[in-house]
Amino acid sequence: MNRSIVINREFGSGGREIGRMISERTGMELYDTRVLQEAAIKRGLPADLLASFDERVVTGPYFDLSMIGVGDPEIYSLPYRMYGAISEVITEAAQAAPAVFIGRCADSILRQARLRFRNVFIYSTDLERKMARAIELDGVRRKDAEKYIGRMDRARSRYQQFFTNTRFGDHREYDLCLNSGRLDYRGCVEVILASVGER
Repeated sequence: MNRSIVINREFGSGGREIGRMISERTGMELYDTRVLQEAAIKRGLPADLLASFDERVVTGPYFDLSMIGVGDPEIYSLPYRMYGAISEVITEAAQAAPAVFIGRCADSILRQARLRFRNVFIYSTDLERKMARAIELDGVRRKDAEKYIGRMDRARSRYQQFFTNTRFGDHREYDLCLNSGRLDYRGCVEVILASVGER
């Protein structure tokens, strides 16, 4: 494999699962929550603080810093320090060997570092399956699942726009846009691997 794979995804579309399958199939390292753990260690930030810093923390054009729960005088620089730590981990990992990265603006980070990667967006038209994943993974009540999915996607969109000024889900931002509701997860894996010359 001569390039990393970045998977951005709608909530409930199975992007993380597709990334896991690619990692198992190719032997490439998978970076999802692991990015946060390694970033915390590298920058000496509390692990629980960085664990709170995910794609859900942004509301509107600003960070909801109350979700982080910090009263530090440097509070306004904190999101940038944490994002810097995440960027460092992603860049160093991809420089060491191609890997699979899930979300967290890894495509913009690798682009700035001028590293090779395939940029993929996973979405799904199968609302029932997306709702089932929300219920299973996050314990959402069925009656709230559709609204929860929309809220999560809006949070991911704001996170991406805040740090990269790019639009979440805009097909012009990606090399591949795949509908896991039509292709299923295994079909998405096959298309992604074919696009990087691996089968």
